Amino acid sequence: MDKRIKNTIENLERNGFSVEYFETSKDAKSALLTDIKKNETVGFGGSMTLTNMGVYEDLVAQGNTAYYHGRAKSPEERKNIIKNAATADVYLSSSNAITEDGRLINIDGAGNRLSSMLFGHKRLYIVAGINKVVKNYEEAIIRIKNVTCPQNTDRLDCNTPCRNTGKCANCDSPQRICNATLIMERQMYGAHTIIYLINENLGY
Repeated sequence: MDKRIKNTIENLERNGFSVEYFETSKDAKSALLTDIKKNETVGFGGSMTLTNMGVYEDLVAQGNTAYYHGRAKSPEERKNIIKNAATADVYLSSSNAITEDGRLINIDGAGNRLSSMLFGHKRLYIVAGINKVVKNYEEAIIRIKNVTCPQNTDRLDCNTPCRNTGKCANCDSPQRICNATLIMERQMYGAHTIIYLINENLGY
């Protein structure tokens, strides 16, 4: 573990977050599946990290009731899944950026992920690769708007300038996905936040 990652973990813990460090996503997933009990319901935020790790499928196979709107077959089903995810025992997400001084920075279009990071669950798990670690808040915003958002607009088939240019234009597009920014400075009251930091480049 290099000094930058070590300092980031120390600062996250100083801010009240619990941090587990893993060399591989395989090890992280194994720990996650063990930590989440079979009788616990699980909500998901949109996360390519979790999707590529196959966490949803393995939780369902384990016997958990899991709610992930990415598996919805209709707009109405999507709404219902998001509502159920918001009140699940456990919530899983990644983070758009993690700063070296121990903050979690996230930007959403609809806000369901941001609200679920703040309230409504017994535990919140943030699963992220070390590619999400940045120096400070300013670098976090640059990363999210010029790396994360362009790739997500392409994945979600949104008609925004950043999809075509790869750079934020602070657009007024009806399909803009950077509508709200959440800065988690410290552990929130209520849901315990557990960060799984993985020594791989994962997601956007």
